[in-house]
Amino acid sequence: MSISSPCISVCQMDSDTGWCKGCYRTIAEIVAWGQGSEAYQRAVWASLPERHAKAAFAEAKLNERLMSVCKQQSA
Repeated sequence: MSISSPCISVCQMDSDTGWCKGCYRTIAEIVAWGQGSEAYQRAVWASLPERHAKAAFAEAKLNERLMSVCKQQSA
C-alpha cells in the first residue's frame, strides 16, 4: 500500500521549529520520505497533528502579543 505524502506544496521551512510551514516535516523527513518504509511514513504522519497544534499555539501567542503592542501604541 502506498502512503501519500503530507506535502501541500507550501515548502517553506520555519527556522524556529525546523518544520516545513506546509506539511510540518523536517528536512530529514522530507528527504527520506520516498525511500522510507510504510512504518516510517506512518510514524511521520502520526507526529504531524501535534506539530501543527504546537505551531498554531505559537502563532496565536505571537498574534496576541502583537495585538497588545498595537493597542498600547494607539492608546
